[in-house]
Amino acid sequence: MSGQLRALKNRIRSVESTKKITRAMEMVAAAKLHRYQDLMSKGRAYANGLENLLRRAGGCVSESTKEAPPHPFLQQREEKKVGLVLFASDTGLCGSYNTDLIACALRFLETRQEPVLPLGVGKNGIKALRRRGYSVHTAFQDIRISQMEKVLSDLKSLLEKLYLSGEVDAIYVVYNHAVSVVNYKTVTQKLLPLEKPEAGTASGTDEVYIFEPSEKIILDRLIPLFFESKTRQIFLEAFVTEQMARMRAMHQATENASDMIKALVLQRNKARQAAITKEIIEIVSGSQALKS
Repeated sequence: MSGQLRALKNRIRSVESTKKITRAMEMVAAAKLHRYQDLMSKGRAYANGLENLLRRAGGCVSESTKEAPPHPFLQQREEKKVGLVLFASDTGLCGSYNTDLIACALRFLETRQEPVLPLGVGKNGIKALRRRGYSVHTAFQDIRISQMEKVLSDLKSLLEKLYLSGEVDAIYVVYNHAVSVVNYKTVTQKLLPLEKPEAGTASGTDEVYIFEPSEKIILDRLIPLFFESKTRQIFLEAFVTEQMARMRAMHQATENASDMIKALVLQRNKARQAAITKEIIEIVSGSQALKS
């Protein structure tokens, strides 16, 4: 019985140590989530401002500019070959975050008729694609907070190069879209070519703008900025939802550890009570034997 009690005590001590680790990881994920959410909210305001500006400018260009060929990022092509960017995580312990993303990417790869050029952001997604026999064109992994801007710049430049050179006719992304501050959903979205913002003004009033130096030059500057801001938003949403998933998984692990500790303590108390009861019975039995 003493051996069983000792084993239960060691088990309780081990689970308590695990609980401390999961609780600490939950707090770290919460801190990172707050930081990424702040970056995402600021970037979203910038992206919305650019979209409104494009919408207002698009409704005021002259007829000659409207008839001119659009910016390459807006040109709709026949999709003979497409690119797919999978945004996953570098580390684990985030529940079903990577599983859902990988399943969505594999469905895309298996259902498309034309050739697909896979690209990966995050070690888990890259490894999963390679295990399934897919050759990843470019991999971005082991991303640190201090490297985010460089990785984002490299990713944007690579996507621009692939699309403008004609190597791919469209670029899709698979990532987790942040629906609210606590929820997200896995989506497949076309990144290039961009959807042309609907013409009109944000206020609904008819306004006439004077373009300087020219309408084409201004639109050629605005559209790449809009693409960059959209790529940044997707990139940041992937980081935000990863921390959401990790915080939720670590919180659930902490709760499970607490429940396990309660069950083990109850089991230990029962074992201790049984041992004490057995000793009392032995003492009473011995006493009765001596009297006899």
